[in-house]
Amino acid sequence: MSAGDTWQKQLCATILNEHSNWTERTRVLIRAVGMEVRGGVLSDSYRRLNSVEILTAFIREAGRQGAVVSDAYMNDTKVWCETILPSPIEIPTHKNGTVIIFAGARFSTSDYGNGSVDMRSFLLNGACLNGVVRESVMRQVHLGARLPDSLALSWKTYELDTQTTVSAVCDLTRGLYDRDTIMQKAIEIQGASEIDVDFDKEIKGLVQKGALLKNEGREVEKLLMNNNPEDGVTGGATLWKLAQGITAFARGGNSPNAAGSCMRFQGS
Repeated sequence: MSAGDTWQKQLCATILNEHSNWTERTRVLIRAVGMEVRGGVLSDSYRRLNSVEILTAFIREAGRQGAVVSDAYMNDTKVWCETILPSPIEIPTHKNGTVIIFAGARFSTSDYGNGSVDMRSFLLNGACLNGVVRESVMRQVHLGARLPDSLALSWKTYELDTQTTVSAVCDLTRGLYDRDTIMQKAIEIQGASEIDVDFDKEIKGLVQKGALLKNEGREVEKLLMNNNPEDGVTGGATLWKLAQGITAFARGGNSPNAAGSCMRFQGS
């Protein structure tokens, strides 16, 4: 609304003012850099973590596991970084040929309320660069105990809280790059390659659930029918091939809904 027409901006201001007048909250936290407000109005329980230290810990620990930085982004309110193992992993499957993947981990956070502390692993198909994102292993919302009135105590709490998060990030990063963890991902891919699916039925189901729009479903069907190895789509009609068809479409940047498949191969 704040970016809309005049009436929308006025309505937006009215909603915010009415909410502020009726809320029982007496204190809020404003996150600012110099004279610029970047955090809006946050809860006074918002945890003030130092993202520089946490992100640095993630990159260093990933490096100790043999990974390198592959991509990163930062704006005024959030930051994310991806690391990846440079050596490919070859996974033989019975119905979809040999799958070549690269294993990686992604960390993102915001000091200004624009996202939680989040870390998750991902797989990159070496043949087509299709990306498959796994579930988050750390989604830590920046909320904690009510901030005390003592500024000295608040700063001490801030430092200790950051160090706790740094320790957790290091542990989780080691876990994501653990050999057993990566082998488990390979087994899941092999398992998905053994599950036969009806593409027409599955795509219709995704459209009905709102996971894909109708035109997106048609585009995914085209990719599956083309059976192009350069799209990572080859072999029999399996759950793995369906996932690759969806990620191949998402890779083109045409779909806000299909931007990366969550790797849950236990069920279709």
